[in-house]
Amino acid sequence: MILMRSSFTLLGAVLWAFASAQSSLIFLENFETGGAPSLSPQWVWSGNAPVAVEDCDGGWGVRKEVPPPGETNDPYQPIRWLFHPLPHDSLVNYNVTVRSAVPPVIPSAPHFVHATICWFNVNTGTPVDWNLNSGVSASETCDPFVGGYPTPPLASDPQAQFGVLIYGERSPVTGAGHYDLAEVRVETYERRAMFTGTVLLGGAFDATTQRMSATLNQQGLVPLSEPYTALGYPQVGGGGGETTTTTVLNTNYPSGRVVDWVRLELRSAANPAQLVATRQALVLQDGRIVSTTGQFGILFNVLHGNYHVAVRHRNHLGVMTGSTITVPYPGGGVWSYFFAVPNPGFACYGTTPRDIQGNVALLWPGNALLDAVVQYTGTPNDRDAILSAIGGVVPTNTIAGQYRLEDVNLDGAVKYTGADNDRDVVLQTIGGVVPTAVRVEQVP
Repeated sequence: MILMRSSFTLLGAVLWAFASAQSSLIFLENFETGGAPSLSPQWVWSGNAPVAVEDCDGGWGVRKEVPPPGETNDPYQPIRWLFHPLPHDSLVNYNVTVRSAVPPVIPSAPHFVHATICWFNVNTGTPVDWNLNSGVSASETCDPFVGGYPTPPLASDPQAQFGVLIYGERSPVTGAGHYDLAEVRVETYERRAMFTGTVLLGGAFDATTQRMSATLNQQGLVPLSEPYTALGYPQVGGGGGETTTTTVLNTNYPSGRVVDWVRLELRSAANPAQLVATRQALVLQDGRIVSTTGQFGILFNVLHGNYHVAVRHRNHLGVMTGSTITVPYPGGGVWSYFFAVPNPGFACYGTTPRDIQGNVALLWPGNALLDAVVQYTGTPNDRDAILSAIGGVVPTNTIAGQYRLEDVNLDGAVKYTGADNDRDVVLQTIGGVVPTAVRVEQVP
């Protein structure tokens, strides 16, 4: 498991972010089946065929000769190798473990076995577009030795195959020899970009507690399926259709309960209006953005590079990073952006893109029409949308117990007048004084 940690300060508290890349076993060869020696049929080798040998645990392994005197050990020349093809995935890292089998009579001189993941041409016996120095090697021992690898780029040789290459080194004492194998294991680790960060929704923010209200969730109104696809938001790069569970919604995390669904977007560095990948996620009361399983880390199926990042909410104005940021893989550290923090390190694109209140930055609420503009008068306007939602005639009417765009303060009710009404939120967002003013979303 790869463990990364990043820290940030929010609302006077130090919070820690953990993210992990889970491994998946994709290949295992233990050279023994039912107590008898075996060799998977897809192995390809040079020289004589591997022969059975007793391993250090009393089971079976295989032995392969290495070059006799006069032949080179240069891995780019013909050698005594074993090669097994593997599926290639550009979005994972590969990890190979080799356990060497020491026979009952230990050799008088050490023999060495090497392993690597590479593109390899079995016709010529040469690796392609990959440095074998990235492999692992050790003298023969019963203990496994392990090496991790980034994914090699696609090979230029159309005859090359992707897989695990095992080869040996002759003894400097005897001039020839062999290597013995008890087990070869290959695992993959996610190589996807992992986002961590925070955002605060102005409609639900309580200045006294410095946290957002989770009223929608407490009333059972937050849906189990993300709402953005149905609202017409485009989905690209694997986003859309995310679901969560009642367990996640009912959990009171150290960061609080789930407030609502939010949306993350990766955008092109060359054209920030172009979506590259989208993900729907959840936000907790202190602003942490978490996955649909409650984990602090959102995975994207994109390669290493520079991207703009935007965070959106269905009835708030979204924001985007002020400049591109470099997206690493999990092994390079957690990629973070704290939209809830107003300092210059987390600046956002455009003019007054967030509502800055002291040491926090909030998304502007009041976008009841889902049109990237908050306005109180004119056609169309968000105030009239709220009035229309409650019937359009009696301003004191209230709609309660529904998950609606017009509920811009996220309290589970649509109200036009009275305490905690949604109309006042619209007025406050445009400035609270000039009713003809407008607030425009700053995301391209």
